[in-house]
Amino acid sequence: MQYTPMDFTSYSVSDFVSDESFQAFVANADSDAGRFWHAWLAEHPAQQEAADQAYALVQGLGPSQLYPVPASLKHQELLRLRQSLQASRTQPWLRWQRRTRVLVGASALVVGAAIGWWQWQGAIGPTTQYATGPSQQRTITLPDGSSVVLNGNATLTTAAHWTAASPREVWLTGEAYFRVTHLAAPAVHDIAAAPASTKFVVHAGGLDIAVLGTQFNVNSQPAGTKVVLNSGKVAVDRQAWFTSENLLMQPGDLVETSAAEPHLARRHVQPALYSAWTQGELQLQETSVRDIVQLLRDAYGWQVVVTDPAILRQTLTGVLPANNPDLLLPALAKSLGVRVTRTGDVVRFQPLAQ
Repeated sequence: MQYTPMDFTSYSVSDFVSDESFQAFVANADSDAGRFWHAWLAEHPAQQEAADQAYALVQGLGPSQLYPVPASLKHQELLRLRQSLQASRTQPWLRWQRRTRVLVGASALVVGAAIGWWQWQGAIGPTTQYATGPSQQRTITLPDGSSVVLNGNATLTTAAHWTAASPREVWLTGEAYFRVTHLAAPAVHDIAAAPASTKFVVHAGGLDIAVLGTQFNVNSQPAGTKVVLNSGKVAVDRQAWFTSENLLMQPGDLVETSAAEPHLARRHVQPALYSAWTQGELQLQETSVRDIVQLLRDAYGWQVVVTDPAILRQTLTGVLPANNPDLLLPALAKSLGVRVTRTGDVVRFQPLAQ
């Protein structure tokens, strides 16, 4: 394959990473692409630093092809990538020969994070970060009047300075409940058509979650991201290299994506159960055990086994603790008259007779 000269002098790091011939060069420095880029960079030393960084990022993928990368990525991954790059500058890069991975354990997420970092930093400038520790909750009031309740081990990042003309954007890892102030004109109901300055967008786990003004819960963990809508409408977008998906959520919808199943999946739930952690209690009103079991799977990540289908057909009315599994599971056992045991991440419901 021949590589004809082009104007690469304006290439940024993200341009190099996205260029298929540059990827081929990283995969095999002795290929046609490798010889072309080696010669071109020798003639254009001003591009050497950007090319070195891009080379390291693409090489971190190993021999596999580039995987789809979300358009918006977790802020913690961006920070980790930036720190890795800054640390690496203390040692010179080995140029254009095969070498060991410079970003150990790097993945497509890291390459996407690199692109996202340079674009994002230039777009929003200085940032403010809010965080919680284990078993800690924190309520934040944002400059537009919106409020966010962070659950334990969560991080929310925003622009340090908000203006009336700039988009309202935040980046989330962990779980948070949002009450978003509506800034659009009363006649505006279409999220896609609304002015950018009136939208509120949460970037979490590869999803862009856009609203005008509503209440919803987002839980973004390494295994996947879930969005539960309490009221109003939410537009969810998932972008990858060559594909995109979008859904318009209605109240009661749960939309999720995961590394194993990246495509958006929708199902109906009782949204109040998924925001109960903000109040510390589950308020049940003829709530089916089937719904409670699904909540345990979604919110706690447990594998729940029910040995008798009759248990799932029961309903519960009352108040149970929401944030302490050591209290919640015994309370469920007592209320249902069954045995509930937990071993690691496996929770088992079974009749007392068994």
